Amino acid sequence: MLGLVTGDLLTIEPMTEAEIEATLAIDLASFHPSDLGADRDDPRAAREKSLREELARSWARIRIARGPAGDVLGYILFWHVADELHLLNVAVAPAARRRGIGRALVDELLVYARTHAAVKVLLEVRASNADAIRLYERLGFTQFNVRKAYYSDGEDGVEMMLELDAAQT
Repeated sequence: MLGLVTGDLLTIEPMTEAEIEATLAIDLASFHPSDLGADRDDPRAAREKSLREELARSWARIRIARGPAGDVLGYILFWHVADELHLLNVAVAPAARRRGIGRALVDELLVYARTHAAVKVLLEVRASNADAIRLYERLGFTQFNVRKAYYSDGEDGVEMMLELDAAQT
């Protein structure tokens, strides 16, 4: 998929082993320290292992966003399970934020959902992540549950869902 992001051409494509390092750097810069894995002494190794495991899963999809110079600016990770998609991660490099890249990645997920006859997209997000919640709500997601103390640091998780109309698929 090609998208226009503040005048730059953005390319979204499946991630390969070659993008592990760039994706890992974005991952480590984007997520709460308590979300980086069980191995707090070496979160980098834990997250790299996790990304490699996701690449190997037949139901996992990881897409990266490349800027015009070919650099990885963001990624999205989701699972395709039966007729549902489960959005696990969306992250954008700190220097590339607020340019529509996260939105372009979620839009790519929605195109995938519709072309693969998914009936719903599910996700959970930290209750404090107001920017992400606003983005998802603008895209039609609704909040349907709050998981109290869902995260290891005690923060609540907000569950959201987008039901796809059969006419849209």
